[in-house]
Amino acid sequence: MSKIEKLQQNKMKNYDHLAVVKLAPFVTNVQLNRPQQRNALNGTLWQEIGDCFNFLASDPDTRVVIISGNGRAFCAGLDLKDSQDIIQPPNPDSADDPARRSRRFREKIISYQNSFRAIEECPKPVIAAIHGACIGGGIDLIAACDIRVAAADSTFCVKVS
Repeated sequence: MSKIEKLQQNKMKNYDHLAVVKLAPFVTNVQLNRPQQRNALNGTLWQEIGDCFNFLASDPDTRVVIISGNGRAFCAGLDLKDSQDIIQPPNPDSADDPARRSRRFREKIISYQNSFRAIEECPKPVIAAIHGACIGGGIDLIAACDIRVAAADSTFCVKVS
């Protein structure tokens, strides 16, 4: 049996945008798995990160977690196509008043922050293995990790207005 087949056998719960694999006894790799979008963070990926780390926090077969990105980049930040409701200015023709829109916006941001908080509060060491671009929300993600290791080709960027 090849090494890749063994890794596929050790795959944990299925996620749409995460690949979670046992690399060795007690070592779990959580891989951002949207390579065509350079692992940009959409709503589904944010939810899956929170769910995965909440599970791994109490998983007796995990003692250390390595988080990495599939493809050419670790994380391209916020998925702009998926997040139009967050970054788009409100529609003036909308029946919603500004207070209701602001409330929904606040709840969405808090849910995203809770996903990264699950990484931060994980009682197991979380190591970020960074390569390629790490932009915006990717910086927030690695800041929640205990240890960050970057390849020589890594670039980091946070937009400052």
